[in-house]
Amino acid sequence: MDSVLTPNLDKLRNIVQSFGPHSFTAAQVATEYEGSAASSDTARTFDELLAHHAAVLGIQAVPGGHALWQAA
Repeated sequence: MDSVLTPNLDKLRNIVQSFGPHSFTAAQVATEYEGSAASSDTARTFDELLAHHAAVLGIQAVPGGHALWQAA
């Protein structure tokens, strides 16, 4: 999964922006990014990517939400 190790941040940004004001999970982002249903390992990897690149992507973790994200 080389594309995940060095993510296309523009592609990630477009995906997270597509959720608008609604919260989303890393699994949803991974599914959109890869074009197929995400495994739990892939979702976990994307959760780490989202956390690492949150400022660049303009997102933040939802307080009290387990692995939920939303636009900052």
